[in-house]
Amino acid sequence: MNGDKDSKHRTLASLPTQEEQHLGFQRFFVWSSALAFLIIISLSAFGTYLTFQNYIRRSAEDRSVRISRSLLEQDRATLIHQQPDGRARIALTTTDFDAFDERVRLMLEGFNVAKIKIYAADKTIIYSNDYAIIGLVDEDNRALEAALGGEVHSSIGHKGEFWDLQEELQLDIDVAETYIPIRDARGEVIGVYEIYLDVSHYRKDVRGLVLAVGGLLSAILGVVFLVIFTLLRKTSAIIHSKTQQIKVLSGLLPVCCVCKKIRNEQNEWEAMEEYISARSESNFSHSYCPSCLARHYPELKLDDD
Repeated sequence: MNGDKDSKHRTLASLPTQEEQHLGFQRFFVWSSALAFLIIISLSAFGTYLTFQNYIRRSAEDRSVRISRSLLEQDRATLIHQQPDGRARIALTTTDFDAFDERVRLMLEGFNVAKIKIYAADKTIIYSNDYAIIGLVDEDNRALEAALGGEVHSSIGHKGEFWDLQEELQLDIDVAETYIPIRDARGEVIGVYEIYLDVSHYRKDVRGLVLAVGGLLSAILGVVFLVIFTLLRKTSAIIHSKTQQIKVLSGLLPVCCVCKKIRNEQNEWEAMEEYISARSESNFSHSYCPSCLARHYPELKLDDD
C-alpha cells in the first residue's frame, strides 16, 4: 500500500508544473517563430531572385529579337540568297565577309552584344565575331534545334556556362543567350541568330533588390512576431495567475473551527471574505439565514401569515 503511494507521489513529482509548461510553450513559440522567420525570408529572397532573373531573361530576349531584325534588315541582300529552285538559303561569300563583319561589329558595340553566331539551316556557323568557330557544325544543341523549328529560346548563364563548341572562346561575363529563327519571305526558317547579351551589370541590381526585400520583410516580420510574443506573454501571465487562484481556491484550505478565518501562505490568519476576495473575482454581501435570524433576533421574525 505504501509502495503504491510512493509510486504515485514520484509520478506526480515528475510531471511538469504549470509554470514550467508556460515557459515551455513560450520557448516553443520563440523557436517555431524563428524557424518560420528564416523560411519566409529565404523563400521570399529566392522568389525575388527568380522573378528578377526571369525579367532580365525576357527583357534580353526582346532586345535580342529587335537586334536580329535590325541585322537582317541591314544585310538581307548579303545573307539571303535565292537558289535555282526558288528556295532561299543563308550564306556569306568571302568577298562580302569583311564589309559584313565591320557593319555587324559596329552595331553590336552599340547594343552591348558580347558574341553573335549566324547558323545556316544545316547547323553550320556561317558567321561569328569569334572567328575560330566559323564553318563548324553544332550538332548537339537542343536550343538550336528548337530555333530551327521556329521557336525563340533564351536563357541566362554565369561566367563560362555557355560553351557549345570545343573551339569556342569562353565568355568571362554573365550573359543572356537567345536563339532567334531567320525566316525567308515565305515565312520558312532558313537559319538562326544566336545572340549573347552582356547582363553582368544586372548582378548588383539583383543582389541589391534581394537584400532590400529581405531587409524590409525581416523588419516587418520582426515587429509582427514581437507584438505577438508580447501579447502571448501577457496572456500567459494572466492564465497562470488565474490558474494559481483556481488551484488555491480548489485546494485544501486551513480554516479556524471557531472564527472561520483562513491561514494564508505567510502563515497569517485572514477573514474568509478577505482571503477569497483577494484570490478571485468574488465579492461578498452579508445577510442572515432563517436559523440565525430566529436565534439572535427573534423579535424580527415575521409571522407566517
